[in-house]
Amino acid sequence: MDEPTNDLDISTLQILEDYLDRFQGIVIVVSHDRYFMDRVVRRIFSFEEGGVLCQHEGGYTDYAARVEADKALTAGLGAEAGVAAKPAENGKKWNADRVRKLKFTYQEQRDYETIESDIAQLEEKIELLESQMAEASTDFVKLNQLMADKEEAESKLEEKMDRWMYLEELAARIAEQ
Repeated sequence: MDEPTNDLDISTLQILEDYLDRFQGIVIVVSHDRYFMDRVVRRIFSFEEGGVLCQHEGGYTDYAARVEADKALTAGLGAEAGVAAKPAENGKKWNADRVRKLKFTYQEQRDYETIESDIAQLEEKIELLESQMAEASTDFVKLNQLMADKEEAESKLEEKMDRWMYLEELAARIAEQ
């Protein structure tokens, strides 16, 4: 799958994520959507310097933390030996010293623009379900269905809140640049 989240709305994206969670086979995904990668990926293969292919267990956040830890370790070992840790100069690193600005991916930007209204809609839905539950307190079958709907809505709300927190933190980091 090449950039599978680029043109998906949030509900379709959730369907894709849920499907991939239950899928028993192997899927190869190429994506810049870090949240999506954290949500569905269990193993990352990355192309490192010199054309080396490395395997990392976990999602994107695990991969990024591991890369930072490896950089810190390499820098520490270089400093102990009296050698400055810097990238290999092979003529292909013309942009190695360029400062890379942090920015939203396309999907993150779309989510950031709509997530607050999505959260508000889910909160309204939960309130409506709660009032319907109070009215249907004597109808066991309807009450059961309403409770299941409420649990699903609360689960989606929790996911949206987690996504909102991630996007707010990312927006703050972008603004600090």
